[in-house]
Amino acid sequence: MWFTIAFILILLLCTGILVPWAFGMYTKIAPHHTTPKRSHKWEGPKTDARINRMLCECIEFLKELGVPVSNSICPQVRLIGSHRTYGRCCARGSLKRYTKYDFYIELSGHILNKSDKFLRNTIIHELLHTVPDGLCHTGEWKKWAKYVNARTGYNIQRLAGDEG
Repeated sequence: MWFTIAFILILLLCTGILVPWAFGMYTKIAPHHTTPKRSHKWEGPKTDARINRMLCECIEFLKELGVPVSNSICPQVRLIGSHRTYGRCCARGSLKRYTKYDFYIELSGHILNKSDKFLRNTIIHELLHTVPDGLCHTGEWKKWAKYVNARTGYNIQRLAGDEG
């Protein structure tokens, strides 16, 4: 008796009359119209001439103020697709693609439409990470951020606001 019922169920499953989800054999099937997750990949250019000029100007500006920024900073800012951070300073060896210079500056491509002052503020923030012992937001970085803030109209902080 049980053998006959099992045989009939298997036969119905194989012919497609009974589908596996009727028995809870599969979990919920995702609909075809689901929205993909937001991509962090920056689809724009990998660098920007205007931002690269700003980087060089900010380096010179900081050196004129007496800030001991590194002499080995890549002259091209790499644009990334981050929505969570405006920029970052990468030390040589932190990423395999960075080997020639001691420091590399990356900025989110999503902030390119912000004001020049906002962009310069972000670049200066990242450049302060190139001072000796300045990779963290404490100690030397904090000292030089206060120094720059006291002598300029910039507001270098650990976290940036959404102004600009």
